Amino acid sequence: MSQYKLVAPDFIEDDVDEIEDTLCEYGVRTARAFSNDFLKKLDQIEQFPFSCAVDQVYPSLTEKGDRKAALNKDRFLVLYMIKEQESKTVIIMVERTERNYITTFKQI
Repeated sequence: MSQYKLVAPDFIEDDVDEIEDTLCEYGVRTARAFSNDFLKKLDQIEQFPFSCAVDQVYPSLTEKGDRKAALNKDRFLVLYMIKEQESKTVIIMVERTERNYITTFKQI
């Protein structure tokens, strides 16, 4: 059992719902596959918060040690930070991989 508590702000649920709604246009199985992968990835992040790589693409994220986890056949990523002092892992974004996630991240 991990000592880190997983925290997902309310807006993450909204983002995931929006992604699922969009994927439903391609089929319920597609949306369900994303949802299942997302839940598995959250479980992995909660149990093993250091298992995903620190972002090496954008220096501002690398400096802070923000990590990214790919899911749904690398079509999406979950960006998160580990707050060691508080024993928390905080999800900060769920995004499509083909989008420039640093632009989205700066808007949060």
